[in-house]
Amino acid sequence: MAVLPALFACSGTVDADSLPILSADKTTLDISQDDKAVLTVKFNGQDVTAESEIFYSLVSHNESKSLNGNVFIPEAEGEYVFIAKHAGMESSALGITVNNTSPSVENKFDRHVCIVEFTGAWCINCPEGYSKMMGILSKPTLAKYKENIHICAFHSNVEGTDSLAVAETQDLFKLFNGLAYPSFTTDLRDSGVLTSEGISSFQPSIMTSFNEYPAHCGVAVSSVLNEDATNAKVTVKLESELTSQYRIVVLVVQNNIKGYQKTTDYPDGQANYNHAHVVRKVVTSYKGTFTGEKLTDDGIVAAGKEVSKEWNFEVDSKWVLENTEIYALALDAEGHVNNMNVCSIMGGDSGFDLK
Repeated sequence: MAVLPALFACSGTVDADSLPILSADKTTLDISQDDKAVLTVKFNGQDVTAESEIFYSLVSHNESKSLNGNVFIPEAEGEYVFIAKHAGMESSALGITVNNTSPSVENKFDRHVCIVEFTGAWCINCPEGYSKMMGILSKPTLAKYKENIHICAFHSNVEGTDSLAVAETQDLFKLFNGLAYPSFTTDLRDSGVLTSEGISSFQPSIMTSFNEYPAHCGVAVSSVLNEDATNAKVTVKLESELTSQYRIVVLVVQNNIKGYQKTTDYPDGQANYNHAHVVRKVVTSYKGTFTGEKLTDDGIVAAGKEVSKEWNFEVDSKWVLENTEIYALALDAEGHVNNMNVCSIMGGDSGFDLK
């Protein structure tokens, strides 16, 4: 989803040959085989592991942790980056990949797929891109998946004229290389532009999600409004079929909003364009990266366990609540959508969607 982040940095200019060197006896681990990696720190040819500190982070989450000792036993799949500190100096980063080759899990939960559309009221080609996307989604080959495909449109305020834009759009957009407006990403994994050059990858990306990335978790989402509909309480429940790391992203999505939009027929814009599936609010915390929130202290959910979390937020008086839904996305250790679910903001309750 994103390039390896620069989690650590040395201060000043230091000759690389004079820095501590971090190595591991294994750089690929299998969590199903109880694999572990032994890390070693050397400085000027001497083993200084005992006098060093080792830190690590799951690449998709960008949160540094201190390793207790020098043995790494993974708790979740994903790409990890390690760094060692010795005598005030930092080593170069070391990457370790953690896989899971255990037999397929039961997959009792129905798979839902998230389509993010990048669009804008200032974008003259965006309505055509949306029409192409909807044309593909209406094909008979996708009919059986129709109810399990959910679109959410992130508007960008590139020209300062889009009242539907949210701050998170640009940071999410930057995670995908080579995109322009209009464009899409499927499950925050595959992406492409919604033009004649890129639309051919749209349907294959959906089939890949359904056929090659099964749901290892189930998501249930419910929403309750207070008496005067000024506040909403959203509860998300997640049950995992394998021990893995998850984060939750909660979105408020409103359909059928009439507003300004440039189109090829109206290059100066029309005032009554129908905007579909617009993200009005990202409920989960946002710190410049689209990572969501953990449901447990370490983000890891044990196999067979159900966990939940609640969010309370103010309801914008501009939202037409009859057309507004809550999207709950479960991101895996790589930051991709493993599963999701949707409910109405007005007392909706999706429950777990079983096969």
